[in-house]
Amino acid sequence: MCSRIPVSPVEKKLVQENGKDGFQVCMDVQHFHPKELSVKVVERTVVVEGKHEEKEDDQGIISRQFTRKFVLPEEYDPNDVVTSLSSDGVLVVKCPKVKKTESGKERVLEIQQTGPAHFNVKSNGEVSK
Repeated sequence: MCSRIPVSPVEKKLVQENGKDGFQVCMDVQHFHPKELSVKVVERTVVVEGKHEEKEDDQGIISRQFTRKFVLPEEYDPNDVVTSLSSDGVLVVKCPKVKKTESGKERVLEIQQTGPAHFNVKSNGEVSK
């Protein structure tokens, strides 16, 4: 479960969860529509942005915008980052830990069967079929 991180001007302390299930950040983005949010990975940095144009409310005109950057620890693969957005406005950014294979252990590989192989082997200038 996530604790919400507000993205308002008066923010609480940012909490990133980096535990046994992996890296996870939850953000309260209820003031933004899904199309106003973007999440991208730049090298090892996850960049979350939200922006909506000026809107008029009871007190005047309001515009909201934020950018959050999170650096992934070394034990995480940036290609494994995934996001989800709940119906109540919680954006979750997750990345599982890279599973390290134990070196020196034997690993049996499955052989996949395919159709006939058609290849030419060149030996001393000759072509074999």
